[in-house]
Amino acid sequence: MSGIVSLVRRRPIISFFALAYGLSWGVGLLVRGEPTGAFSPLFAGGPLVAAVLIVAMTDGRVGLRDLLNRLLRWQVAPGWYALVIGLPVAIVGSAIGLNTLFGGTAPDWSKAPGLMQLLLFFTIFLVVPIAAPLGEEVGWRGFALPSLLASRSALVATLILGALWAAWHLPVVLANPSVRPPAPFLLAVPALAVLVTWLFLHTRESVFVALLFHAWYDLVLVFVLAILVPADSERFLWAVAAVQWLAAAVVVVSARERWLVAPQAPFAQLRTAPHPSPA
Repeated sequence: MSGIVSLVRRRPIISFFALAYGLSWGVGLLVRGEPTGAFSPLFAGGPLVAAVLIVAMTDGRVGLRDLLNRLLRWQVAPGWYALVIGLPVAIVGSAIGLNTLFGGTAPDWSKAPGLMQLLLFFTIFLVVPIAAPLGEEVGWRGFALPSLLASRSALVATLILGALWAAWHLPVVLANPSVRPPAPFLLAVPALAVLVTWLFLHTRESVFVALLFHAWYDLVLVFVLAILVPADSERFLWAVAAVQWLAAAVVVVSARERWLVAPQAPFAQLRTAPHPSPA
């Protein structure tokens, strides 16, 4: 056991990804001979369990307390909450427009999910540990991103995480490619990672803000996919990917010095800054 702990302490980030993938993919392989499915608690909960175990082995109670504090860090400037809510709506709304422009059918609003159904989904996304946003964000932004930032620029750290985050979804995507067309879905994830990093670092590494953004974005997509003709889903997701990459490029180019320099400055300053406002 001491050998495992020693290995984890020497290579915490590699250990985290190996454990997250192992829990999300491997348990299903052992039990059923295939990777764990999309709606299995074993899949979405993998990054969360991996983060808690790795932090416990490397930083003990102090690290677990810090992780919990960042998960509950909700006191940020109101402008960032406006972006958390408005950005997914703007991206998805633009994608709907592109889908229609390139020959898609107009949304059928009569098929929109009911308010109670949406509230149920949102609650599950936010508070159920085995639901995707909470299960993922504790791992990706709670542990992996800060660890990658320790020795890399924000852009490099985010693209590494984005690629591994996208690849982690492979069993889900390949299990039902008609629901999640692989190419646009996987290409969109690294761009989304850039947007989440931008919010995360400007809100003092708030995992809560990242979780809220992820949960709300998923809810917006659930709503829109329900009102689109199924044949338009792939075109729409290509449009989402394109708009996300455009938004990511704007975020990076507008503050490229911050994204390309070593993490000590100026992004490190944002971690201790008192509730910055959007800029």
